[in-house]
Amino acid sequence: MGVGVKDDPRLDAIRNLELEAVADRELFSRITHLASTTLGCPIALLSVVEKDRQWFLGRTGIDLSETAIADSFCAVCVLDEGPLLIGDAREDPRLSDSALVTGAPFIRSYIGVPVRGDDGVVLGALCGISPEPGAFRPDQIAPLAMLAELAEQSITLHARTRALSLANGALRQSSLIFSQAERAANVGSWRVDLATRQLHWSDQVYAINGLPPSHVPKIEDALALYVPGDRAMVKSRMEGVIRDGRPFTFEASVLRPDGEARRIRVVGERVDVDGKPDSIAGIVLDCTEEHLRNVALKRAAERDRLTGLYNRASFDRRLAAAMQRVEKEPVTVALLDLDGFKDVNDTLGHLVGDRVLETIAAQLQQRIAPGMFLARWGGDEFAMLFPPTTTLAEVTAFLEALLAHLAEMPPLESTHVRIGATCGLARMTTSASSEEIMRRADLALYRGKELGRGSVVCWDSQIEARQCQRQRAIALLRSALDGRRAMAAYQPIVELASGQVVSVEALLRIRDEQGRLLEASEVFAALLDPELSRRVSRVMLDQVVNDGPALLALFGQDTRIGLNLSDADLRRGDYVQHLIDVIDDSPLSPANITIEVTETMLLDASGYLHTSLATLDQCGFTICLDDFGTGFSSLTHLRAFPISKVKIDRDFIAAIQQDHQSRLIIQAIVQMGHSLGLRVVVEGVETEEQALFLRGVGCRHVQGYLYGRPMLLPDLQARFASPPPASRRRLA
Repeated sequence: MGVGVKDDPRLDAIRNLELEAVADRELFSRITHLASTTLGCPIALLSVVEKDRQWFLGRTGIDLSETAIADSFCAVCVLDEGPLLIGDAREDPRLSDSALVTGAPFIRSYIGVPVRGDDGVVLGALCGISPEPGAFRPDQIAPLAMLAELAEQSITLHARTRALSLANGALRQSSLIFSQAERAANVGSWRVDLATRQLHWSDQVYAINGLPPSHVPKIEDALALYVPGDRAMVKSRMEGVIRDGRPFTFEASVLRPDGEARRIRVVGERVDVDGKPDSIAGIVLDCTEEHLRNVALKRAAERDRLTGLYNRASFDRRLAAAMQRVEKEPVTVALLDLDGFKDVNDTLGHLVGDRVLETIAAQLQQRIAPGMFLARWGGDEFAMLFPPTTTLAEVTAFLEALLAHLAEMPPLESTHVRIGATCGLARMTTSASSEEIMRRADLALYRGKELGRGSVVCWDSQIEARQCQRQRAIALLRSALDGRRAMAAYQPIVELASGQVVSVEALLRIRDEQGRLLEASEVFAALLDPELSRRVSRVMLDQVVNDGPALLALFGQDTRIGLNLSDADLRRGDYVQHLIDVIDDSPLSPANITIEVTETMLLDASGYLHTSLATLDQCGFTICLDDFGTGFSSLTHLRAFPISKVKIDRDFIAAIQQDHQSRLIIQAIVQMGHSLGLRVVVEGVETEEQALFLRGVGCRHVQGYLYGRPMLLPDLQARFASPPPASRRRLA
């Protein structure tokens, strides 16, 4: 809405001062110029507010000479007789429909302070204006008020020019206030006489440059204060204003004699006398703190706080720019993921984890090739964008050397932590989104984790096909779990000497929506998903508890039921406790349950995994190492973990007819297991010939199709319906 100003003695004071009769308004325009520079805004005005209009005694950045009072921001300031700060005029009901808001100059932000006459009557306001909302801060009111005081003194000076005896005193006072304003705003003035090439500085320019006022500056000395990288630009701007007469503004860095660097903003323009260039004059603003804030904000927006590397947002911007040129220049990216980093956080804490990330980031920064762009992608992942001239073979060789270097790094400080990494690589030459190439790199990384950590894998169509297969498996398994179509089938483990069933292994089976019974192998890819794997483990545990009494009734009270647990289960202490609680509340006891883990799970075993297995062992559960002999450090595992049973992988027994070495391996493992007090089961026994061989090498327990395929409980009961002995001497 519009703003009205009451007719009062204030208007008489304006008329009596005869301000509109001031012919030379340069001083007032210098004040508005200084206000514009101090506030960092494009427009500054010194207004005189009358009854029906406001007009401008000084102005910078706008050609308007007056406006209607209904559109006046300064009238509000005059009415309030105090400072006025508006963050967004569109939201101020007093001014939202002003023509200066809805039209040029499209005012959004305003800051103003009253300007008073010698008798204290408010005449108008000194203000700054910006088309950007939120451009001003409350702490800028004080410097503006000092400039307003300068304007007041200048108005007073005008009023007293009729009395020469008072004019000189007013000028001296005005000059003093001007100097005070310079110091308060850290702004100084300068002038170069073009005829004599003499340079003149105000006291504040000396202070900004760290020089004493007694120093007589020369143009060459002033130019030498700028850092070398800015000197050519400064010289060019000076020559340009002399030649073309165009005002300039620039920012540059100066180095004081004491070595301190400062950032300054310089404004200058040519002054002509009688139509000829006479001098160059302007101001210098020390904007060091503002510059440092902007640098800090820019770094915070672009850099990762912990490692100092570029962050994901910066990488995304750089990659998006590269993908714009992908049909002309190939784009190659890599994702590097640290192996075993989660274990570091889980066992040693996040502070140690942060030190590991800092160390790895520093190593990567030191080893990247020129032209590469390195960023922390998130968590323990790092992303790299390679120059388009780098071949895929060169990228692969670089990454393999990088992973080898990380693997050979000594333990970090006193933590005994060794960190390796796996890389996924993707390269595109056809138009696509940034998200697509990073998705491919992520798939390649996932494949690298499957194949064995420490590898470099490049995306190809086979990886994509595996991903599609995995997604189908996930959908199938999730549907079965949601529809309660997941269940346990049981495969018997038999004592060779008696042929009696002494244990069973619970194996996952699901029914699809057509009613077909599917094996776990058909959804194996989905079981690599930790969330689904944990859901399956809980379903299998519930099934075993429900079927347990029937199994014990079928095979005897000492029967053990094998339950396969995943890495995701054992890394969560809540599942282990859940397992213990469920068995305690069931007809079964821990002695009836065998916990089967694979050797792959133990390769990078964390303290939590070891603790989980130890807890289960102490509670009376049997810990079994499945697929024994296929890993890399089996004997170490037997010593490091509470393992009391091993199952020899089916691949060995399948090869005994063609491979004499497999026969020797089975015999050695059986004998070693017995000597260590371990129970040994051979998996995959399908023929009488295999069973005969196993009896000959002293194997006591077997599992395989020769003795029964995995069966649902009703089928198992139908096949083994004869009453079992009350107890058995040897348990598997």
